[in-house]
Amino acid sequence: MKPHQHVFTVLGAALVLLAAQQTAAAQTPANGIRWDFNEASGGAAHDSMGNMDDAIEGFYWRVPGVEGHGLQFDGYTTRITREAKKVPLLKGGFTVSAWVAPNYYPWNWMPIADQDADGQIGFFFGIDAFGHVGFNVAVNGIWRELTSTAQLPVKRYSLVTGTFDPRTGMAIYVNGELAGRLDVPGTFSQAIGTDLIVGRIRHPMQPYPSWLDAFRDPVSYSLDGYLDDLEILPGARTAEEEHAVYENAHLPARDVIPTAVFPSGPPGAGPFGAFYATLKFERSWDAPRRFGPDQDVVVRFEQSPMRLVFWQGTNFIPAWVTENGKWYTDEFLETWGRPRCPDGGDCEPMSDKQGRYSHVSILESSPARAVVHWRYALAEAINYKGGNTDPLTGWFDWADEYWTVYPDGVAVREQRLSSSHIDDAPHEWQESIVINNPGQMPEDNIEPDALTLKNMAGESYTYHWQPKTEKTFDYPRGPMELNKPANANIQIVHLKSKENPFEVVWPKGVSMTTYNDTKSYSMFEWWDHWPVAQISNSFRLAVTPDRPSHASLSHIYWDYYKRSKDTATKLLLCGLTSPGAPGVVTLAKSWLSPAAISAEGSGVTGAAYDPAQRAYVIHRDATNAPVAMTVTLAASGEHPLVNPALVVENWSQPVSVRVDGKLVTGKERVRTGFSDNDGVSKLIVWLRMKNNARTTIQLEPRAE
Repeated sequence: MKPHQHVFTVLGAALVLLAAQQTAAAQTPANGIRWDFNEASGGAAHDSMGNMDDAIEGFYWRVPGVEGHGLQFDGYTTRITREAKKVPLLKGGFTVSAWVAPNYYPWNWMPIADQDADGQIGFFFGIDAFGHVGFNVAVNGIWRELTSTAQLPVKRYSLVTGTFDPRTGMAIYVNGELAGRLDVPGTFSQAIGTDLIVGRIRHPMQPYPSWLDAFRDPVSYSLDGYLDDLEILPGARTAEEEHAVYENAHLPARDVIPTAVFPSGPPGAGPFGAFYATLKFERSWDAPRRFGPDQDVVVRFEQSPMRLVFWQGTNFIPAWVTENGKWYTDEFLETWGRPRCPDGGDCEPMSDKQGRYSHVSILESSPARAVVHWRYALAEAINYKGGNTDPLTGWFDWADEYWTVYPDGVAVREQRLSSSHIDDAPHEWQESIVINNPGQMPEDNIEPDALTLKNMAGESYTYHWQPKTEKTFDYPRGPMELNKPANANIQIVHLKSKENPFEVVWPKGVSMTTYNDTKSYSMFEWWDHWPVAQISNSFRLAVTPDRPSHASLSHIYWDYYKRSKDTATKLLLCGLTSPGAPGVVTLAKSWLSPAAISAEGSGVTGAAYDPAQRAYVIHRDATNAPVAMTVTLAASGEHPLVNPALVVENWSQPVSVRVDGKLVTGKERVRTGFSDNDGVSKLIVWLRMKNNARTTIQLEPRAE
């Protein structure tokens, strides 16, 4: 017997007997509704009082209930609807009660049970964006609203009940205890011609806080969590009866919903390289997606569990993941506002909720390096329209990013924008974003001393954000300007991990700005419309740490690397640095002021450093078979070598490598690989070394 049935045994038996006497075609509804969700399968919820089945719409699953089964709602599509003419007439007082375990709090008010017409007649019983319980009732023609002081926990069942008594008014109970009362005696006005809806909003709503939603985007959603034993009964349950219902329940001792964690591939360190993966998050998010397997890409490293992840849950926006699971990204290309973005929001891959335009592919992966191509459109969240549409061709803004990643955890990000409005429309190229797992606030992942800026002279300055001592919705108290040291072009983000993200940009036209102008409950600016969230919204401020979320710290602006009529390209050196790694300034010098190269050997036609590959490219004539080659790098203190790479064209044979005359072996010191992109065989040689002196590298073909 369900815990609710331990109370009102006589009344329950009478009601069940009445329901059994009715036929499925009866036009006069029973006096109440009781869905216990104990069906093991099937697409309907059985009402044992009315002896009728109600269809369950959307995605749902049978899950453990308080006793027996419950029903999992997916957060977006799940709903039960009872046709208006089959809803019992509620004369006098009534009780609405259920066991609910939110996985995440709703985006705004969400009904457990709702039979109201325009918030003027009927009743609404549900949960708000903070997990408070709300009970709204039309009394004497006036819409009365009552909200609990108690906040429901996520992941575990709570008993929530709303009662209306014509003599005393409205009450809310949470786990058997009174959580709110409103003294409004009178007559209840039922919305007789209105359908009863369970677990999903009746009309799209703006997410809370709606008055701060910059783009005014209403969204549709449902309960995200478990529901069990939903009852709508005649008569107002008393406080003593409600307490007895709760005390007679056999609640699980722990959370019934596990806390999801962002997927990043196999645990621990592993062989270096890029591979396709199928990264699962949680059932309610995975199930509706229309992606085949192996759509995600992971780059793994041998020296650390860190990795670089291109995952559907971030719309394939690449993220660095530290050794202890902190996620960080340098954003993407973005444009915004009318008329550039047709519906006035943000045109960016973050808005591409279904991944219609965002795709990732592996161009190269070997022991020496990996190259990943990420292509996406700058689209908005509502109708998937693109930014800056060309009236002649119909093409809107697109971006191609090429990530060249080496075994030391350093990557070059080559961003290429294709647009008819490069000069007359603003575009954002970088934003320092920390991604928070469910249950985390930004301060769980970011140190108060969040940013350090450096210049090429080695000068540095660290910027501090003031922690909040109370839970207030207010502006972050961080730096107003990022202007020290002079000519800074290097940034380090301080996460609560051993490995910290860094960025190096071309030291031309560089400036940086900080985030401090949007209110937040966190000490940092904080949103949860991304990642994972499927609502068509690009500016939802986070109000609780239950959902996946992100926090932004800064922007970096710098000059183009290349420019043509309809394209622009920028380069960013990025990765994760640890205390034992070579200094970021020295690494930056090796990339921005590389040692001069000379190469000698049969068929060699030229050699030069390519910062887009972070490699020295040696051009060879395809008509000559590979023979011994000598490469000289004129390194110095201002032109250092830090883990240099060579790319030798038209070379497909295994190779032996000598440095300053000594044979170099072992993957900890040298790695080689091959690439056939563009139909040209290329040898890749990567060396783990740091040198400030002239260095000679000899390449010699060897037998298989």
